[in-house]
Amino acid sequence: MTPRPPKTQPLQTAVKSLRVLEAVAEAERAVRVSELGRQLGWSRAAVHQQLVTLVNAGWMEQNEDGSYRLTLRATRVGQAAMRQAGLGDRVMPAMERLVDEVREAVSFAILEHGSATIIQRLEPGRRLQVDLRAEAQMPISRSASGRVLIAFSTERQRAELAELGVELPDEAALDEIREQGHAISRGRWMDGVVGIAAPVFDIDDRCVGALSLAGPSGRFDVPAAVASLMARVADINQALSGRGPKAGDGRGTG
Repeated sequence: MTPRPPKTQPLQTAVKSLRVLEAVAEAERAVRVSELGRQLGWSRAAVHQQLVTLVNAGWMEQNEDGSYRLTLRATRVGQAAMRQAGLGDRVMPAMERLVDEVREAVSFAILEHGSATIIQRLEPGRRLQVDLRAEAQMPISRSASGRVLIAFSTERQRAELAELGVELPDEAALDEIREQGHAISRGRWMDGVVGIAAPVFDIDDRCVGALSLAGPSGRFDVPAAVASLMARVADINQALSGRGPKAGDGRGTG
């Protein structure tokens, strides 16, 4: 009997590097070599070697005080994973229902490259409609989706965007959005257009996107639109995380 060829074994050095990345990501702040060593049960030398490797590869960077943090490369990979996982497709049933209810443009956006990037969009079949196809990326500080994504982001994400010079809403505005559970933009991004957005969370309670409605201010029934949007967002959050959104629950402050 011909012996079966040995199975390909995982590369242990790569596995260790990924464990370091996960440990730093879970900390949600810059960490020191000694702290990682205690958490992982490794020697300082072993941890330092992994960190130097990750810095060289562009995944980590060292601060002036000697601590280490993730670079934005990790963010880009996470965003790509959301796209490849078909997150937009998963919210499509709720988007279709929302379009039928409100008869206005519905979009799903994620935080990407310092803007709110639309990855899924539906528009009602009628003559007068908001044209979102000309601008797939919406400014964070002026669009409802951008303001929601920032309000429910982590402190680390906000700090990184600030370092890049991205204009962010002030803390008072972000606190108000967290309290209400949604954001409304009246002509901030497009003249004569009202936008409403609410956060979508994953199973780990992280904001992974914003569902929004947009329509001409002359015919837009804001209270009815908010009610429909929040109901459909609750459906999505129930499906993705097992619970609906709650206004004022403090998400996104870590």
